[in-house]
Amino acid sequence: MMKRQATAFALAALLLLLLSPVAHASVESICKTITKKDPTGIVYHFCVKTLKSIIPEIDAVNVRGLAFIATKLSSIQATHVTEKIKELLKSSQDNAEKESLSTCNKEYSNLIDNLDSALSAIKESRKDDAVKNLSSSADAPRDCEKAFKDTGAMSPLEVEDGVQRFLSAIALGITKLI
Repeated sequence: MMKRQATAFALAALLLLLLSPVAHASVESICKTITKKDPTGIVYHFCVKTLKSIIPEIDAVNVRGLAFIATKLSSIQATHVTEKIKELLKSSQDNAEKESLSTCNKEYSNLIDNLDSALSAIKESRKDDAVKNLSSSADAPRDCEKAFKDTGAMSPLEVEDGVQRFLSAIALGITKLI
């Protein structure tokens, strides 16, 4: 079922990229532009690898379409993390961990709402609204990790939060280029 959704998403994204009449650029040049302040190059390589996995055959892409794709990928990741949080909440026996997971659940719920609003704004060419919503969503993974540090519990979401931070940053960076 998840694979079918990913295939349908990839086809819809490809159509948006090909049919949209906005300026085109390469995935590499877009990723380079949005990650120029990253001295390690990690975010750049993550950006290129992630976006090329969705659209491997295209040399030039529409920036608005790519912003939509990046935001949708962020939304898919946030949904995945939310499902994991709910599973962990059901099985956790530790009060500190449950408290932290509850905070994460709230943060990710808000994140998904902001990403949904950003997707609508991108589709409707409302760049400022999209940027505002994506900016609002950028802190959720960090706040989730902070909740674990504040309670002294070990975070079972460290990897997922890291991926979410990267995806959110990429979506925001690309959207700012529209």
